[in-house]
Amino acid sequence: MTAAPELHPLGALMRRFAVDWLDRADPAVPAEIMAPDYTIVIGAYTMRGREDYVEATSGQLARFPGLTITVHDALYTPDGRVALRFTEHGASARGGAAAWRGIGLFTARDGVLVHNACEEDYLGRRRQLHGGAPDPVDPPMVAPWTEPVAGPDTGAEEAVRSWLAAGRVTGPLPGVVADDGRGADPVLDDVTCEVTALFAAGRRVAFHAVARGRYAGGLPDAPGATGTPVALGIAGLVEPGADGTVTGHVVRDRLGLHRTLERAR
Repeated sequence: MTAAPELHPLGALMRRFAVDWLDRADPAVPAEIMAPDYTIVIGAYTMRGREDYVEATSGQLARFPGLTITVHDALYTPDGRVALRFTEHGASARGGAAAWRGIGLFTARDGVLVHNACEEDYLGRRRQLHGGAPDPVDPPMVAPWTEPVAGPDTGAEEAVRSWLAAGRVTGPLPGVVADDGRGADPVLDDVTCEVTALFAAGRRVAFHAVARGRYAGGLPDAPGATGTPVALGIAGLVEPGADGTVTGHVVRDRLGLHRTLERAR
């Protein structure tokens, strides 16, 4: 008989984050699962302090009453690092409905969350709300809260660092599902990439990075802005192959980039 899977403390913590906090919108939960100085980095913003985070997230939950998060992939490390690939979806109180993808890299310490580096595809969400039809939600991970903890494959980490250093995170990404998967891929010239977080469980690697360069196209509704210096936040959950290829998923802050280009017009 196969032994029953164990619910690791990290899995239990993330279940509370996803189910009790986001799905149930219970305002009492963050104080139980997050440190007072909980920090989230998302797009161009860094939010320091649990109270500010809860206030901002509660606004989104109020805009999307009944919002649900579906987890598609999860990894856990022995040193308290977690990555979730997910879709948030729901109907907007302002009209319309949307399903938008995200990837978050969490750090836990002493049983509570202390940090999250995250990207969500808010440009894809805006397209759906304006277009009147939500995207389908990908299938859920069968057992995200009992996924085994795994140590890193350092070779995989280095391979992904090299991939990022080569600037291969803008434009179309062969083998990688990017953003909403519809091909509106921002292209940057003269790219440099700063890695802000990177860790692995086995050969699966989670990362958060900021690419900087000059906008060279790719967003169809942002004409006339080429050459503008921009920064693009990127989160990924990928796996390098023996031949140097990288497969997996990335989510890029295309809405933040779009807003930069609008200001530059």
